[in-house]
Amino acid sequence: MMKRILFACGLLFCGLATVPAQAQMSSGASTIEAPERVVPFAKKVERILAERGAVVALVSRMGRDPDDMPEGTGDYTHVGIWVYSEVTAPDGGKVNGYAVYNLYQTEEDSARSELVQDFPAEFFGAVVDLKAGIIIPNAEQQMEILRVLKSPTYRKLHVPAYSVVANPYEWRYQNCTNFVMDVLVAAIYDTGSRVEISQRLREYYEPQTVRLSGLLRVAGSIFVPGFATADHHGGPLRTSTFGSIARFLTKYEMAEAILEVSEGGVTEPGAESL
Repeated sequence: MMKRILFACGLLFCGLATVPAQAQMSSGASTIEAPERVVPFAKKVERILAERGAVVALVSRMGRDPDDMPEGTGDYTHVGIWVYSEVTAPDGGKVNGYAVYNLYQTEEDSARSELVQDFPAEFFGAVVDLKAGIIIPNAEQQMEILRVLKSPTYRKLHVPAYSVVANPYEWRYQNCTNFVMDVLVAAIYDTGSRVEISQRLREYYEPQTVRLSGLLRVAGSIFVPGFATADHHGGPLRTSTFGSIARFLTKYEMAEAILEVSEGGVTEPGAESL
C-alpha cells in the first residue's frame, strides 16, 4: 500500500541547519541570455518559494517551444530540484539562496548526462519563455528529499545514458524528469534499490504517453538530440513530465502547492491541467 505522507502542521523557513551546507555551484554553467529579464525573474521565483517557506521545491522551465514538442508532453521540458542552501559561488563568495540540482545532457554528447548544480538565473538562462512550473511538496516530504540529496543514493540513482523519452520503469536510459521521480520514490520509501524503485513506479505512477508518428519514432535520433526508444520494447512511448509528477504527488497527497509563475504573475493550476 502506498505510504501516505501526512501534512505537517507548517514548515518554517528554517535556514541552513536542515539543508546541504555550502553547495558548490558549477563554474561551467551555460551563458545567461537576456540577463536584464532572466535575473529578475529568477529572483522572483526564489522570493515566491521563500515566502511560502519552501526549503525544497521542484521547478520546471520552458527550454523548447511547446509547438515543437510531441503531443501531450506539456509546456515544460526540464525539471530541477531547488534547495534553500548556503551556496558557494564560482568566485568563492558565500550567499544564501536556492541551489538547483539538475540532470543535464552533456555538451559533448547529447546521449549522455551528468548531475550539475547551478544558480536559479542559470537555470532560466536559455529558455523560450520566462515561465516556471513549481511543485512544493509537503513539509515531511521536503525533509525526505533532502535526506536523499545528502546521501550517496542521490548519485547512485543517476544513469548517464540519456534519452528524451526514457522509460521511467527501466534503467537503460534516463532523463531529468525520470531522475526526479527516482529521487522522489527513493525519498518516499527510504530506499536506494533500483529494483524497488521500479516496482513502486509500476504500482503507483502513471507516466505521460508521448504521441509520435511512426517515421519520427523510427528515425527520431536523426532529428532529436538524445532520442532513443529501445527501452520501450516496441510498446507505447511513455516518459515522465512535469505534469505527470504533479499528478502523482497530488493523487497521494504529497503536494502542498502547484504554481505557475510568469513575468505577469502567479497562478495555481490544477495538476490535471498540466
